[in-house]
Amino acid sequence: MHELVLLRHAEARAPHGKQDDFDRVLSARGQADAGRLGVWLKQQNLRFDQVYASPSVRTRSTLASALPDHVLDAHLLPQLYLADREVLQTLLEQIPPRGRVLLLGHNPGMEQFAGALCGWLAPRALPTCGLLRLRLEAAGKASLIESWQP
Repeated sequence: MHELVLLRHAEARAPHGKQDDFDRVLSARGQADAGRLGVWLKQQNLRFDQVYASPSVRTRSTLASALPDHVLDAHLLPQLYLADREVLQTLLEQIPPRGRVLLLGHNPGMEQFAGALCGWLAPRALPTCGLLRLRLEAAGKASLIESWQP
């Protein structure tokens, strides 16, 4: 694997009633942001060899709007739901090292994981539908190639 792309799900509506956090749907803004991300990814000609996503409703909706070509081949992993930095690191170590990999998940784990990989002293903000494209280097480190946010 040469590149790792971290994507936080698009903005979700607040839970209503007894709705479980896992079942939260995208807000109108989240739907629009995910659509804009999809346009940007096509403009950049960014393709992914492997896609791993949290199975929550908001991450699957983000995937469907931003990367419709990967809906069927994405690996939905329960351990990505609200994963912390350590879980994300363990997952990265288990992924076959080929091509460009996308991890679609949640904060604060995504921000913390990016900070640990890049050696940032303070985590950089990763807003909803924000993307970090990282070049993986030796010894489990990475450097930022680019970022995108709505």
